[in-house]
Amino acid sequence: MLACPRCGGRLRLVALIDRDAAIERMLRHLGWPAEIPAPHPARAPPRPVEGADEPGQADQTPVFDPCS
Repeated sequence: MLACPRCGGRLRLVALIDRDAAIERMLRHLGWPAEIPAPHPARAPPRPVEGADEPGQADQTPVFDPCS
């Protein structure tokens, strides 16, 4: 988390907000939900890929790239 995902520049901590009222006010101003969502039950792990002959071949999933 110390490098910008877009340019690779160094990030630094500017402020830390720990008051619940201030955080809620900012979230509402941005139009984001301020309530904690209800937890959902966990889902089952993905099934192995059919036809994967070699070990490790079934778990090759695409990686999220925030810069693309």
